[in-house]
Amino acid sequence: MHKHVAVFAVAAALALGILALGAATKPASVAGSWQVDTRHSAAQLITDGTTNYGKTKLDYTLGFARLNGSLKIDDDPTKSNIVFRFYPAHGMEPAISENGKFLSQWVEDEANHTLVCFHSKTVQRTADGRLQATGDLTLTRVDRNVQVQPDEAYSGPVYGPPIIHRVSREATFVFDLPAANGSGSKDSELQASASTSVNHEGFPQLLTAVVATFWPPVVQDRKCQNPTNVSEDYRGYRCTGTFMEATGLPPAPVTQIGEDYSGPPSDFNAVTGSHLTILLHMRLTAKASGESAGGIH
Repeated sequence: MHKHVAVFAVAAALALGILALGAATKPASVAGSWQVDTRHSAAQLITDGTTNYGKTKLDYTLGFARLNGSLKIDDDPTKSNIVFRFYPAHGMEPAISENGKFLSQWVEDEANHTLVCFHSKTVQRTADGRLQATGDLTLTRVDRNVQVQPDEAYSGPVYGPPIIHRVSREATFVFDLPAANGSGSKDSELQASASTSVNHEGFPQLLTAVVATFWPPVVQDRKCQNPTNVSEDYRGYRCTGTFMEATGLPPAPVTQIGEDYSGPPSDFNAVTGSHLTILLHMRLTAKASGESAGGIH
């Protein structure tokens, strides 16, 4: 069974996250090379929309994304370097690289793929002790036109050749890096967070792509085992993990179902997509010298 992490009150979660970031004090040195633990990390994507037929505006979690990367932290922040990427959780690794390269079999059955990467250019320490990293936020997207011909010979949609889009804009992430834990082996692990906000006017391609992308649930620390005792009710491998799935906009009201019922109203909710907040929830582990940040380069 999966352990579910429900996102019922995005506003409350945001408030807690902001308070947690704001309460940070100057941490002890965490200098060194750190790896984002992909199995226990995720990017939360929050945008705006309306509900109740446009009468109520709200921010809501659009989805969660798989996250990997690396942080090189120096006591002199100007010598630090931060790189990370997030992508739909179809697998542990992104299906495409930042420059748009991919293996053809990875895009045979899907219409599009999205990858968002960040490379810091400057890193500085804020007055309250956090790290502020400014650099290139790059969207790489592979789209495929879909041809549908509903005739007697129709056998499903036909995808056209891949079209690669790549565009970058400057962005600033604020990182909350707590002090290293205690002593001993726990020093090699940290819990950290980071955030940034992007407006549609500043990066319209990113907002459009993020809203249009399907973000499957992220399953953290997934572990599957085949039962040793196989009986008549055998149901295959049993998996556990933390299941992170966005609840989306509020459900439309249920109307009385009769013979003329045509389903819930389609215009009860609407996605505005005028701004995007990216929240990074990271578990960092000490990275051995020469170890890759993961993903396709």
